Amino acid sequence: MATTFLALLAAECGKSWAAGTAGALVMSVIPAHIMRSVAGGFDNESFAVSALCATFYFWCRALRDEKSWWWGAVTGVAYAYMVAVWGGYIFVLNMIGVHAAALVAFGQYSSSLHKAYTLWYVIGTFGATRVPVVGMQPFKSLEQLGPCVVFIAMQVAPERLPLSHACRGRPRA
Repeated sequence: MATTFLALLAAECGKSWAAGTAGALVMSVIPAHIMRSVAGGFDNESFAVSALCATFYFWCRALRDEKSWWWGAVTGVAYAYMVAVWGGYIFVLNMIGVHAAALVAFGQYSSSLHKAYTLWYVIGTFGATRVPVVGMQPFKSLEQLGPCVVFIAMQVAPERLPLSHACRGRPRA
């Protein structure tokens, strides 16, 4: 499953099935991946690597175009699954938060990004807080507050965030 989701991620980001095939071939022979993804391994990482790759693929899929924002909800569900199976979920949380903040900082803010991030954050955080070991940590832990700040910024002042000229419909001044 991890190899499949990585192939989809590579194809999505590279806009080519050849990139997806190359990604799958590389992923399928990496010893660290083989060691961590063997179904008979009976370790959380066997499930976590697949959940990690799925979450990143769905996030990139949510940003494909203006009509893809609803994939943010699927990303939230995949992220909640990731939280349930592995303690390394904080990495995924911060990577998506940093990616969204970077898109805003580089003038690529759009209503699609806003909707996808909102769906991912609300559904994913709700799912994360349902995991007994995690509880309310997404709101208490300093290492998890960055994506929360990005979420709040997108909700409070979306009109103040830099929009790219493609999103506004007119050239930037």
